[in-house]
Amino acid sequence: MKKVNKRFLIYIFIFTIFIVGIIFGNIFLDPEDNSNSYNEVFPDFITKNEDYFITRIGNAPIINSDTYSLNVWGQIDNPKNFSLMELQELNLIEQTLTTETIGNPTNGQLVSTAVWKGFLIYDFIVSLGLKENVTGIKYVAEDGYYVSHTLSQLLDNGIIGALYMNDESLPVEQGFPLRIVSPGAYGAKQPAWVISIEVIDRPLEDYWDDRGWDTSPPMDVDSTLFFPRNSVNIKVGEPLKIGGAAYGGTKISMIEYTIDLGLNWRQGNIIQSIDVDHVWVFWEINVTFDEIGTFTLYTKATDIYNNTQPMDDPVWQDGSNGWPKLTIKVIS
Repeated sequence: MKKVNKRFLIYIFIFTIFIVGIIFGNIFLDPEDNSNSYNEVFPDFITKNEDYFITRIGNAPIINSDTYSLNVWGQIDNPKNFSLMELQELNLIEQTLTTETIGNPTNGQLVSTAVWKGFLIYDFIVSLGLKENVTGIKYVAEDGYYVSHTLSQLLDNGIIGALYMNDESLPVEQGFPLRIVSPGAYGAKQPAWVISIEVIDRPLEDYWDDRGWDTSPPMDVDSTLFFPRNSVNIKVGEPLKIGGAAYGGTKISMIEYTIDLGLNWRQGNIIQSIDVDHVWVFWEINVTFDEIGTFTLYTKATDIYNNTQPMDDPVWQDGSNGWPKLTIKVIS
């Protein structure tokens, strides 16, 4: 029997590794780095409960609905513990709202929209009799998280205690049985798993503010890309569709894009919206290029009061809303 040449075996081994590398490289390569290998699909305008973003400081608490009690106390005449059934029997309203987490980076995806149903916190507190010198209220959650609102914020913003999300009881991951929903505010001001509401006569206290953040500003005007996400290759003359969302401020009026660092702007098309404050819009841009090269496309949103996005937002501890960008490589 002839001996197999060792050099031949080495060549076979190297060739096998090369082929496997090509196969698995193509499987695991980020599709955003390939030519047009992405889906032109928008998410649901009203985010499904299971798709809604999640941020929290620990594990999601499991609270028994039968034994749950909301302790309302402090600078009020009639402190009381409320069962879940008692809260459900209050006058409930619905609020459609887009919320972004305060730590969402530029072009981040931690933003969602839901229809919440609950009771107005201001009316709820006032019904228990406010004492003099009340400055606001402090919520405490089962996981130790805490947030405060002034009385004027409660009244002016229409903050609600949400018991339902998209016509269902609050999911555990989203704060069952009680979550505070504050229109126009970042998620940091919307605590979940709330077990206590204290009416206070002292300065406001917030979990993240005590750790160097500033959660007091409302959500800034912002935009994000759904597709393509980061980069794409196209051919000269080939149409490219870009889709995304804009939100923040009170109501978005316009989405624009530039390929020359803001020297010239063109307007995109808002393709889906509802006539409600603090709810995102979906937009679409269609572009073609007549020369090869690498281009950077930026987008910016503007609201009805002409508030718009800055190119860069270096102070990220109060929310970041710089221009999202897409790198486009045009080939022949």
